[in-house]
Amino acid sequence: MQIEYVEAFFLDDHQNELNIVTDEDNIGTYRLYWTYENDVQTTDKHFLLESNQKNIQFNFAYNPDKVNYFIIEFEQHPALLFGYRILPMSGMYNFRDIGGYRTEDGRRIKWGVGFRSDHLQNLNEDGFEFLRSLGLKSVIDFRSPLEVEKDPNPFFSDDAQSFNFDPQAHVAMAAGNAQNLDTSEDMKTRALKAIESGETGAQQMVDQQLAFVDSPTSIEAFKQTLKTIAQPSNVPTMQHCRGGKDRTGFALMVLEGLLGVPKPQLVYDYMLTNRARAKKNVSYYNRFLEETGDEKIAQYLYSLFDTKEEFILASIEKILTQYGSIRQYAKEVLSLSDDEIANLEKLFLEED
Repeated sequence: MQIEYVEAFFLDDHQNELNIVTDEDNIGTYRLYWTYENDVQTTDKHFLLESNQKNIQFNFAYNPDKVNYFIIEFEQHPALLFGYRILPMSGMYNFRDIGGYRTEDGRRIKWGVGFRSDHLQNLNEDGFEFLRSLGLKSVIDFRSPLEVEKDPNPFFSDDAQSFNFDPQAHVAMAAGNAQNLDTSEDMKTRALKAIESGETGAQQMVDQQLAFVDSPTSIEAFKQTLKTIAQPSNVPTMQHCRGGKDRTGFALMVLEGLLGVPKPQLVYDYMLTNRARAKKNVSYYNRFLEETGDEKIAQYLYSLFDTKEEFILASIEKILTQYGSIRQYAKEVLSLSDDEIANLEKLFLEED
C-alpha cells in the first residue's frame, strides 16, 4: 500500500478532519494517536481512535499554546507522523506546514521544518505562544519594502532571524491592497482602466507567475531564499508575503519541486489557500460590491487574490518546458550547487 500523504485539519470547536490520500480502496484498520513529540517512534502518545476510513472527522482539543502532532499506525504500512496542514494559529488563517508530501523517490518532507503563511500582523498573544513553540530559526518575507514599512513583522523570538527578499511582484502588492479591502478611488480607477483595456485579474496572476520564473528581481529573491534555507542554522523556516499565496506559493513550489514532490501535490499545496480562507471569500466579494456599487469592479478586485490552478500551473509548465525539471531550474537559473541541494534534502526530507 502506498500512502501519498496524511494530514489533519482543524474545523471548529473540538472537531477535526483526518485526510489519508492513497490510491488504495482498502487501507485496513489503523489506530490514531496524538503527541507533542515530533517523532514517529515516541512512546509519549495518546490513543484517539481506530478506523478503516480514509477521511473522517474526530474529536480532539488541541493545545493553542503548543504545536502537537498525530501518529497513525497501519496494519500493512509503516507508521506515519503528521500534523495540521493549516495550523490553528490564533489571529492567522493561512499558516501551513508543508510536511508529509511524498517525493518521487519515496521519501517524505519532514513535518515541523518548513512553514508558509500570510503576514503576521493579526497575531494575538495566543498566536505568539503557538508560533514560538515551532522553534523557527528564520522568517523570510517576500513583501516589498513599502509593505514591510507599513506593516512590519512583530517581534516574537530571539532565535528567528528575519530576511526580506523582494521579487517586486506588483500584481501581488495590488492583491494585498485588495485583500486589505482597499476600495479607494485610486484602486477603483486602476480597476476601471484594467477592465476597459480588457485585462483580467486572472491573466495578471498568470503573467506574474510566468515572470517569477525569469525576471531578474525574482531570480535573485528566490535564489537567496533557497541558499538561506540550505543552511542548517536557518531551519526550521517560515516564508510569507501578504496573503501567503502567490509570492510564497512560487517559492514553496520551487522548494517542494526540487525536493521531488510531484506536480499534483505542488498544485494541491498551492490551492489550499482556498480552503484556508473559505470563510473570508464571500465576505470580501460582498464588501467590494457594497463599497464600489459596481459588479465589474467588485469581480476584478476579487480576482486579484483569487486562487486558481492555472496560476501556479503557468510557472510549473514554463519551468518544465524550458529546463526539464524544477531541480534543473534551481541549478541553472537560481545557481544552487549540488552541495546546497544535498543540504536541502538532508534538512527537509526524512531519511530513507
